[in-house]
Amino acid sequence: MVKRAFVFFIVLMTIPVSGFCQKNRIHIATDQSYWYPFTYSENVQAKGIHVDIVKKALSNLNYDVQFYPRPWRRCLKEAKTGKYDAVVSASYNQERAQYLIYPEDAKTAVKSEWRITQVEYVLVTHTDSAYNFNGNVKTLPQPVRAVLGYSIAQDMRSVGLVVVEAPDFINCAIQLVKSQRGSLVTPPQTAQRLSQDDRFKAQLKIHSLPIKSKSYFMVFTVKNQSFSREEMVTIWREIVRLREDQDYLQRLFDKYQGK
Repeated sequence: MVKRAFVFFIVLMTIPVSGFCQKNRIHIATDQSYWYPFTYSENVQAKGIHVDIVKKALSNLNYDVQFYPRPWRRCLKEAKTGKYDAVVSASYNQERAQYLIYPEDAKTAVKSEWRITQVEYVLVTHTDSAYNFNGNVKTLPQPVRAVLGYSIAQDMRSVGLVVVEAPDFINCAIQLVKSQRGSLVTPPQTAQRLSQDDRFKAQLKIHSLPIKSKSYFMVFTVKNQSFSREEMVTIWREIVRLREDQDYLQRLFDKYQGK
């Protein structure tokens, strides 16, 4: 009897403690480009409001999350091969929907119920330009500059505009200031940050009328799918709960406003 008890004890000791209490691990690719304040990289760490909301939602659901900041095109390429469980954050387009799993209304809703946040895009031109945006996207000064792989670039091309892509918004702004021609499309928060950069001060004109508004999501990869649809919906629902918590959301925006 003592021998049996001893054998049971040895077997028990060989079972990893993590087998009883380990959290579910989730690997998430995120854009390292300076898409402030939504996603960006600082000291090789994923930062931004979208990252914070998703991190908090997953923590609340007892997930152990690891973020991997990468160039956006690489995020999408590696997500397509199944290297990650999910991507934060992506707007909907038909090509991505072949290898990324979106919430149900992502394709049809202008402002999805399941979004992390809604993000507007505005136009930026050089201060010497006499152009004023009146709502007609087809009149935007060309070339229109956008970040490599961003769906807004495809949106601009779809209406016949010449689009030049760069690795990030800073490079887009450098090109705009250097050439003093064309334009740049970016979220207003990013535009404000660029206008405060010493390299661009007094050289960027931010147009107030939005060009487009998009919902951005946490999306799951088709190729490496270890989450059921029910689990995905649970995660999306927790993201929505946090987004609708106005006090929490305001604290997040205040956090990045001061940086």
